[in-house]
Amino acid sequence: MSEIILSPDQIINQPSLAILIDCWDKTSSGKTNMLGYSILPVLENSPHIQTIVLASYNCRTEKLAGEFLWHHNYFKMFITNPRQRKIKTLAHIHNEYNRYNTQFPDEKTIPNILNYINLNKFQIAMLWSWELEYYLENNKEIKNIYVFGGSWEECVRTRPLGYEALAEIPNINILTNLNCVHGFFGQRPDLSTDQNWKSITEDIWQYQI
Repeated sequence: MSEIILSPDQIINQPSLAILIDCWDKTSSGKTNMLGYSILPVLENSPHIQTIVLASYNCRTEKLAGEFLWHHNYFKMFITNPRQRKIKTLAHIHNEYNRYNTQFPDEKTIPNILNYINLNKFQIAMLWSWELEYYLENNKEIKNIYVFGGSWEECVRTRPLGYEALAEIPNINILTNLNCVHGFFGQRPDLSTDQNWKSITEDIWQYQI
């Protein structure tokens, strides 16, 4: 059977999930991070993005406080009411790791992202691939995963929920929107020189390996 080739519109219009990776209040170079003002309008105006994952690494205080919607939904899914006992065990181990892992500064998420609430989308915090895979097992309709955030050269690429790790998940399209990512110095990445990324619209690119 020949492979079905989807058009750009057909790809984009599939049920999608967006991961916001290290949207810290300061960029890697120490400047105030304005990325939230680019990401939130894209989320608001993308009806096919129905799930938003906040992947704020090194933000220990935020997660342990559990005061924000992202973390409230995380604790409900992985701690209070998981469908599998091993999921609760994994979550406990990683929460203890997060509590005592003080080798990195305690970062802060961009305030307008941290406080964002959209009742038409499901918002949840995650940091690890097993959390995402558990969610996808229970939401098999999702076909696209967008990676947003910074910095493009490091965190968006190499974090446990970065696009290199996501490439190990079968039957998922990995996408980005260039309006929603920045490089180390806050610049918009130039993907035209990266053979693993293909433009499907002016702003939306697809990762291919």
